[in-house]
Amino acid sequence: MLRPLIALMALAMILATVAGPAGGEEFYRGKTIRLIVPSDVGGGYDLYARTFATHFRRHVPGEPTILVQNMPGGGGLLAANWLFNIAPKDGLVIGLIQRGVPFYPFFGDQNAKFSPTRFNWLGSFTAETGSTTVFHSAKAQTMADAFKDSIVLGGSGPNDSETYPHLMNNTIGTRFRVVSGYRANSAVFLAMERGEVEGVTGSWSSVKSERPNWVRDKQVRVLVQFARARAPDLPGVPLVTDFVKTDEHKAMWNVILAMAEVGRPVTAPPGIAAELTKVLRKAFTDTVSDSAFVAEMERGRRELSPEDGETMQRLLDDVSATPPETLTKLIGYTRRSDPSAR
Repeated sequence: MLRPLIALMALAMILATVAGPAGGEEFYRGKTIRLIVPSDVGGGYDLYARTFATHFRRHVPGEPTILVQNMPGGGGLLAANWLFNIAPKDGLVIGLIQRGVPFYPFFGDQNAKFSPTRFNWLGSFTAETGSTTVFHSAKAQTMADAFKDSIVLGGSGPNDSETYPHLMNNTIGTRFRVVSGYRANSAVFLAMERGEVEGVTGSWSSVKSERPNWVRDKQVRVLVQFARARAPDLPGVPLVTDFVKTDEHKAMWNVILAMAEVGRPVTAPPGIAAELTKVLRKAFTDTVSDSAFVAEMERGRRELSPEDGETMQRLLDDVSATPPETLTKLIGYTRRSDPSAR
């Protein structure tokens, strides 16, 4: 009788170890969680991560040490590939992912060695609202004008400043003309003030933080916003989806808006215990609603409009169902357009 009893006790101990203790408190006590950052020290992602780490540990049961580890390379791909393929699957490694990186496999990027839907997403710090913003001297002052006249926008590379206007031209029939070559959107802001270009497309939060006087003194007008719901401070500005008519074009914008909504996401590798995923998701949600964390983010003028891990998971599952031919067209539509042909 003794041997079977000992065997049962040993089995129970093994199962408890595999599953992880209830709430994870004993599991994490005295341990270290590594938080991987896909960029160099001092960048935007690094600042988010280091601010987060100091508060996150208080919300993980057992209050483990949080070690921030920078892993720059490949525009964020190095960190994502490492987290998916190499990182230990023990609940002691999590990572911040650059915004567009989770979508690379959907577009056929062979350098992306991971499946976005198999990560265990914990949440996102911010869902970006994009905007096409024009200076007060621009001839176009409403979105209706964008369908009639050519509007010159400054572009700073293959990012929102150029891909969004091209996609609008190709899907809803606007007449935006993009002038490329600016170093960054901050340089486009100067060009708007000098009268070189009429407007810019990019993050609305960047416009507000870099040029607060524009908003305060009503020196700019927002023609359209890129989000699933109107921003509280842009209640009268139309969403780009208000103008999209065909199902295929709606599917394209669904991908683009999902990329914006994913924002600055945090994930755990695939294969960790489900109980630990729940613990880490709750800790993330509790941290981003912590008044001390929120206050520190506000002092640093860093955008915070968090999403939970379940929402991130659903967004990527939704995008994964997009037909490959639609994604192929989307790539082409974001790279070129000819507004003069309309």
